[in-house]
Amino acid sequence: MLTIYHSKQSRSMRVVWLAEEIGLAYELRHLAMFSDEMKTPDYLAVHPLGKVPAIDDDGFVLWETTAILEYLVASYSDGALIPAPNTREGALVRQWMSYGENPLTVVMGEIAAHGGAMPPEQRIPALVDRGNEIAPALVTVVERALGNSPYLLGDDFSAADVMVLFGLNIAKYLGFVNDGTSVARDYCERLVAREAYQRAASV
Repeated sequence: MLTIYHSKQSRSMRVVWLAEEIGLAYELRHLAMFSDEMKTPDYLAVHPLGKVPAIDDDGFVLWETTAILEYLVASYSDGALIPAPNTREGALVRQWMSYGENPLTVVMGEIAAHGGAMPPEQRIPALVDRGNEIAPALVTVVERALGNSPYLLGDDFSAADVMVLFGLNIAKYLGFVNDGTSVARDYCERLVAREAYQRAASV
């Protein structure tokens, strides 16, 4: 059986959510963020940096979110959530999967971490200043791409939405997604309301 190494409110939520979307059976191994259990020899043999997500699929170990999503969709679904890379739809999904991690999640995460979540002696104020300057534009890019469509690929939900929501949720927490960015706000609410997301959030 597939094992997903997971921490609440981390990037591994994307993997659990996608597994729920494709109806994949899995076992969760919960790890507390920044805990010693992430640095044990046993877990470092799974993920050499002691981070999540990671998976173990009957002895096949894989880490990095986008690689995991690609593998799960290709191995255990009809492939609709990540179309073939030689199609325009597939290229767009991969574009947004990349954007959802960097810059979107990276920048929002830096603002959150260095703006208060990290110990004071580890914070770099310049990252917060730089992030605050560009964060609104990152949200605007998503809003313009959505337009009047429910998802980034129009009427079709995809792994692009799975990757982008995580960063937008941080943006919402930071106040960059609000009533003034109603397209992004409604998009977040639409995705969070999906049954698969709700199941993933409850475990």
